[in-house]
Amino acid sequence: MKKALRKFVSTLTGPRKYIFSIVLILICVVSLCIGIYAQFFYKYSDTDALMLGINIGSKKTAEEINVLKSNFNNLFTNSIVINSENVRVDKIEPSENLVFTGYNLVNEDENYYSVNAQIPILNIDTEKAKEINAEIVKEFFNLANSIMRRNEGNTIYTVSYASFVNSDILSIVIKSSLKEENKSEKVTVKTYNYSIPEAKILSFEDLLKSSKLLEVKKLTEQDIQDTINKDIKLAYNNAKIIAEQYGTLYERDLSSDIYKIENTSTFFLTQDGYIYIVYAYGNNEYTNEMDLIIF
Repeated sequence: MKKALRKFVSTLTGPRKYIFSIVLILICVVSLCIGIYAQFFYKYSDTDALMLGINIGSKKTAEEINVLKSNFNNLFTNSIVINSENVRVDKIEPSENLVFTGYNLVNEDENYYSVNAQIPILNIDTEKAKEINAEIVKEFFNLANSIMRRNEGNTIYTVSYASFVNSDILSIVIKSSLKEENKSEKVTVKTYNYSIPEAKILSFEDLLKSSKLLEVKKLTEQDIQDTINKDIKLAYNNAKIIAEQYGTLYERDLSSDIYKIENTSTFFLTQDGYIYIVYAYGNNEYTNEMDLIIF
């Protein structure tokens, strides 16, 4: 290789030699500039070292993942965190953020109900975004309104949300808690993952491809499936231990198809590049049990 390079350089004479030198210098200067920018000025260098446009969080230890899980409820600040340099959309409300609290319902009747619902609006002027907003209103706003008209029993209802932009992917996660009279608390989690340039909802498979998680973290879909199976089995065993002490048990069905990767429906991408899969059993039952899988 060195001999071939020396031979090539020796053939350069006259103007060709100067042109080659100038090109070589330019390449060195550009490379140096890119290196300096990535090191000191690219604000996503920790999670997007290759400047791919999607910020991917580094692999964490089991202990670090457990910390993320324990801090899950702290994500719900009713705000948006943007980790992208350029996000261009046509907004419905020009002065508002990409996601904002469209409905702030705080009301209480000491005899019948207490409502504290911060309900988000996706501030993007596309048909798909408007469909998402209509679904959010139907599921959360309408229920909050119906609770505030009750004159029997006692109901406590709360809604909060978190939203993140990572490159051109917008994720919204909405958590609600419903406690009605003598029923068990029902905790639900709803997520939306929206491609800004394509104006469409992303499936879990779409998100994996868009985020480049598999390539960057050197994972396969089977690795993800194995982690899901392992974590759910651990949660199942822990629940049995708790039941032996306290007499209550939410029993997971380890053979359920909901744990198959192709059926993953509740998930979101944070601004620092971590994908959360959420199994909120309160979406279908009266329970606050929930399992999180994080990559």
